[in-house]
Amino acid sequence: MSAAIFACWQPPPGTAGMSLTLRFSLRRNGTLIGKPRATYSKLGSDDALSRAFVASILDALDKALPLPVSDSMGEAIAGRMLAPRFTAAFVGSS
Repeated sequence: MSAAIFACWQPPPGTAGMSLTLRFSLRRNGTLIGKPRATYSKLGSDDALSRAFVASILDALDKALPLPVSDSMGEAIAGRMLAPRFTAAFVGSS
C-alpha cells in the first residue's frame, strides 16, 4: 500500500535528507479516515522548502487515495494505523 502512495510522490528539489512520517488509517474502500497526523519530522532550516516538502507528501496522498483494495484486503486494513515514512533521497543515492 505504501508503494502506491510513494509512486505518486515527487519530493521538491532541495529537500534531500528531509523526512516525515504520517500516521493515518483507511476504510475498507481505501479512503482516508480523518486527517493524517505527523508523528516524526526532520525538516530543513528553510521554512519555504520545508512547507513544500510536506505539501508534496500530502499531494501524493491525495493522488493515491482511494487505494484500490480487494474486499479481503479492505477487511484486513480497515481502521488499522499505517505510518509510512517519506524521506527525500540525496541525488545519486540508491
